[in-house]
Amino acid sequence: MDRSATRIGIFGGTFNPVHYGHLRAAEEVREAFALEQVHLVPSARPPHKGESGLAAADHRLRMVRRAVRGNPSLVGCAYECRKPGPSYSVETLAWFARRQPGAELFFIIGWDAWCEIDSWHDCRELFSLANFIIISRAGCQPWLERTADKLFPIALKDLFCYVNRSCYRTRAGRELHFFTVSRIDVSASRLRELAAAGGSLRYLTPDSVINYINQYQLYSGRDG
Repeated sequence: MDRSATRIGIFGGTFNPVHYGHLRAAEEVREAFALEQVHLVPSARPPHKGESGLAAADHRLRMVRRAVRGNPSLVGCAYECRKPGPSYSVETLAWFARRQPGAELFFIIGWDAWCEIDSWHDCRELFSLANFIIISRAGCQPWLERTADKLFPIALKDLFCYVNRSCYRTRAGRELHFFTVSRIDVSASRLRELAAAGGSLRYLTPDSVINYINQYQLYSGRDG
C-alpha cells in the first residue's frame, strides 16, 4: 500500500438506529489505522436483511449525521440512501474509488458479516477495491480459533496470503485485518425495543438521536 496516500474508512450498516457502539468502533478503527475520516454509510435496502422494523433510509441517515456532529473525522454518507435499487457494497466501494482517486480505502465490517461474505454480490471484486478491517468486540477474537484454511470461504481462499494471525494480504497488495474494539453493551435491536415500550434511551445513543427518534416517533409503530 501507498502509506502516503489519504486513508479513508467506509463503515456500512443499517444503523437502525445508530448508537454508541457504532460510534466508538468507528473512532477506535480510525485511530488505530490512521484514517483521515470514517464514512458511516446507512444501507437503504440491505440485500441480506428484511425491511421489517427498518426505519426509512432518510431517517437513518439523518440520525447518523446528527450523531457525528462535532467530530469532523466521522461523516454520514448519503450514497446508498440516494441510489435506486439494492445496496451492494461493491458498488459503494467503486463509487468511493471514483470519488477519492488515489486514496487507500478501508472497508469496515463486523465478524458476523465477514462469515457470510461469500454470499455478497460480486464478493471477489470487493477485495480489488479496498482493504478490509473485520471488527469484533473486545474479549472475542474468533479468527484466532480458526486455522487459516477455515478462516476464508472457499470462493476467496486463493486471494489471500498469510502475514500474521490478525493480518492477511491479497496478491494485489490489499490488506485484510482482524481488529477488536471496545465492548459496549448496546445494540440497535435493544434501542428499538426500548423505544417501542416508551423506555429511556439515554446513555445508549447521543441525545440528538434520541430527540430525533422521539420527534418522528420512530420504532413506536407510529413512525413519521
